[in-house]
Amino acid sequence: MDIDYLLFLQNLREATGGFLDGAFELITKLGEASIATLLVALIYWCVNKREGIFLMLTFYYNRVINAFIKITACVYRPWIRDPRVTPVEAALEDATGYSFPSGHSANATSVFGGLALNRKYHKAFRIGMIALILLVAFSRNYLGVHTPQDVIVSLVLAVALLFAFRALLNWVDRHPEKDWIVLLAGIAICILLVVYASLKSYPVDYDAAGKVIVDPAKMSADAFKNAGMGLGFIIGWFLERRWIRFDVHGAWYLRVIRYAVCIGIYELLKNFATPLIGDVIAGGLGKTLEQFVLILYITAGAPLIINLMNRLTKKTV
Repeated sequence: MDIDYLLFLQNLREATGGFLDGAFELITKLGEASIATLLVALIYWCVNKREGIFLMLTFYYNRVINAFIKITACVYRPWIRDPRVTPVEAALEDATGYSFPSGHSANATSVFGGLALNRKYHKAFRIGMIALILLVAFSRNYLGVHTPQDVIVSLVLAVALLFAFRALLNWVDRHPEKDWIVLLAGIAICILLVVYASLKSYPVDYDAAGKVIVDPAKMSADAFKNAGMGLGFIIGWFLERRWIRFDVHGAWYLRVIRYAVCIGIYELLKNFATPLIGDVIAGGLGKTLEQFVLILYITAGAPLIINLMNRLTKKTV
């Protein structure tokens, strides 16, 4: 059934001459981790810190759980399972590794779904967020890179985590002295992922050209990266909560400047500094530390910079 559905969409693409391909290629990018990171950072630094924390918790730990499932199920992509499936070529760049569950769908649901849960927003906005989730999920099927079950399971899991993590943060708000329990639990889950990804066995199959279909080293490396993200968030969240305590308020133009400065430093770290970690520290530890530093910067490093900028602003007023 799942392959038949993809073949139906493939026939639709071919019948329309790929008329909608470009639109769905753009839509699917809304589910990329890089886009989600830029958005949650904007909300966390400049709009609503509490909401930013909720979105980041769901986003990064959804990725951790998604990684657990991916390397456990080890489900190959649709075109590997059935050579009749021909995905849109432009979508293949981000469609590497195992197929189940869909990472793009998980990312979109974590962020846009989190915004849709906030009843303070206008109903039309919330409906729009839900529509974006469904469009991103459908785009993965339309482009031929995921089966329906890949996206459905991802959607269901992400929605469940949204409600679970919202309840968790509400519990922390009622018991602020017990935030260390969340810290330790978050660290433990990420360490468990690193250990599991390092020790488990992966299937090694070859295509007609004798090339490994899915490289186990790449899949474990992806898991290490997700573990690093989770660690960076949970430790940064605890540090900011206990000692940094930055303030998102300020004139709109100051917030624009704040975001430009903080995201500029993030891009420098991402493109020049953290890659050096992988060069110096090989293997899973290096991959984990790269992402750990980046997300720790978002959750704790940038807030320190924001506190400094706020102090300088007050002195000049």
